[in-house]
Amino acid sequence: MSVETAQRSEVYVAMARSWLLVPAVGSEVLAAAAASGADSLIIDLEDGLPFAAKVEGRACTAEWLARNAGWVRINDATTPHWQRDLDALRGLPGLRGLMLSKTEAPEQVRDTAEKISGVPVVALVESAASIVAVDDIARTAPVCRLAFGIGDYCRDTGAGRTPMALAYARSRLVNASRAARIGAPIDGPTLSRDAEVIRDDTRLAREMGMTGRLTLASDQVPVINTALAPDVDDISWAETTIERLGADGSRVTHGGHLPQLARAHDILRRADHFASRA
Repeated sequence: MSVETAQRSEVYVAMARSWLLVPAVGSEVLAAAAASGADSLIIDLEDGLPFAAKVEGRACTAEWLARNAGWVRINDATTPHWQRDLDALRGLPGLRGLMLSKTEAPEQVRDTAEKISGVPVVALVESAASIVAVDDIARTAPVCRLAFGIGDYCRDTGAGRTPMALAYARSRLVNASRAARIGAPIDGPTLSRDAEVIRDDTRLAREMGMTGRLTLASDQVPVINTALAPDVDDISWAETTIERLGADGSRVTHGGHLPQLARAHDILRRADHFASRA
């Protein structure tokens, strides 16, 4: 992979909005998911498969990644399935990255990277222990983003799924990501299939500083992609701000202007990126 290609891939991963989790149960299922418009397809070898189906799931994944691209959610490092997953994935040309389930320590990331080098890792934060260690996890190469496993986190902590109950955990992911200079975190999935509920949950994630979302359903993808892309009002504000302050900041007159200008440039950069994928 050339440096230019690697840089484009890094930018794409950092901006990806919809992360569609699909169990490895057949090429037709994966092909339909790949056609959904999701920014990232994640073939699921963990919770999406019962134990009895994991061998067949690995074979399905290997067959897909021999000819197509995708990410893979592997089992957590405390289980024997983790090593078996990595053995099955090593050397596959279509492997774009790994989503490491139930990441609770930097060592789990490093051990994973030693087994399969050269691919980015999204660390799934799914427990109280994960939240406590999240700053160190975010700083551990090759972690490129954090993702919030809401269901397991609520089970582990006894927290509800309300915005207030999950605000602390979401904020920890956002701040850890920014401090580590990696992409903004990926929020957990909405279980409802109601488009308004999905839209509201996605707007909440965006308000918290998250720029991606996990989803278990392909029909949620367009709602998530739209809600996490700059809208007409965002773009209008950005263009007006840049015109007023100068693209290079030549008309900045007080300290509040520079953060506004940086945000305006970021909005237009994201808008251009997503427009190129439309």
